[in-house]
Amino acid sequence: MIRKLDSLTTLLLATIFATFLLFSCAAKQAPREIIVKVPADYAGELSLDPCSPHASAEVSVDAKGVTATWACPKADETVTLTVIRGGTDIRVPPDQVTIERAGDGLPVAIKAHVPAP
Repeated sequence: MIRKLDSLTTLLLATIFATFLLFSCAAKQAPREIIVKVPADYAGELSLDPCSPHASAEVSVDAKGVTATWACPKADETVTLTVIRGGTDIRVPPDQVTIERAGDGLPVAIKAHVPAP
């Protein structure tokens, strides 16, 4: 009886471990999305100033490609940009977005390149 209980305990512990392992793998957050409106003929570098309390969810860049954003990505967070240019959406995936950080890990700039139309 005790031997059977030990096998059940082992099975229960293995099941709990596998469940936690699956949850930890699935816990990776989706990239944060920032919507950026650019002029219809814009191509070049985007530079977003993160953590701005006065910026809206959708931001528009100036002629130099600079703007502020409310997004303030954490150290383990990635960013996807959806660039709206002349009614066309261009998705910039996380591997093409650079988040520059200060020594304490706070984001100081979010940069990406918008290809020519």
